[in-house]
Amino acid sequence: MKTGRAGATDIGIALGRIALALVFLQAGWSKLSGWPGIVHLLTRLHAPYPTLGSIIAIGCELLGGAMVALGFRARLGALVLIAFTIGANWLTHRFWLMQGAAKSAAEIQFLLDLSICGGLLILASTGPGRISLDRR
Repeated sequence: MKTGRAGATDIGIALGRIALALVFLQAGWSKLSGWPGIVHLLTRLHAPYPTLGSIIAIGCELLGGAMVALGFRARLGALVLIAFTIGANWLTHRFWLMQGAAKSAAEIQFLLDLSICGGLLILASTGPGRISLDRR
């Protein structure tokens, strides 16, 4: 690892990747360990094929999160997480259909998720940095 500015950049990218991945890894693990809960949630939201959707959600969050955290095919992992987050956001945070406090809370969550997508898009564009399994 280089010292100076380039070394700090490599460390910053690695820490940023881990920070981005943690939310997905935690959410995926939570869904997996509380398996019936995610199926019930997707059923209540009238999602098509709630069991399959639950499996896809867990897979995207755990596999995509691990890819980003480790820097292994991190660009692909970031793109998977972006697609997943946009789909999940559309399904769960439809603030445009809500009123009052529920609308405000859903809008804030929607925008927070959108900002996570922004970080993932930067990662997909720049790559995982040198402190990664891909080392690019």
